[in-house]
Amino acid sequence: MKTWILASTLGVCALLANAQSLPDSQTVVIPGGRLQTIELPAQRHFMNAETFAPFRGGYELSNGQVLHLRNIGNVGALMYARIDDQEEHRIVASGSHSFVALDRQLAIRIDLRNDGSVGGEVLMQMPAEKLASGAIMPAHVQSMGLASR
Repeated sequence: MKTWILASTLGVCALLANAQSLPDSQTVVIPGGRLQTIELPAQRHFMNAETFAPFRGGYELSNGQVLHLRNIGNVGALMYARIDDQEEHRIVASGSHSFVALDRQLAIRIDLRNDGSVGGEVLMQMPAEKLASGAIMPAHVQSMGLASR
């Protein structure tokens, strides 16, 4: 008797589990960020002051901080990035809309859209820190989305 009850319970559970899974045509995929690590590019993307101009300015990040981008010079412009009032980092273009700090503390991807909005993300190297519990959080990379310009 117990065997019949156990078998019918397992059968019902299997039917419920099967009913909860979606066929591939109805599966929703939520993509993660495109940036994964902070690595210097094998080959830099050339960007002068004119091609960098649309990226200059401030960008509000999803965590409330502000990313600032600026440049110095025209041909082979020196480009810099900083978050809020933190240290400024010299950056190089790793693609037509992506940048990496030479000290590998930042990686930036900026998507300038035709409607004037902006998307993208920033990876920032976070130092190790001691938590209130006394545990130490190791150094890690934090990902933030670009919220607005």
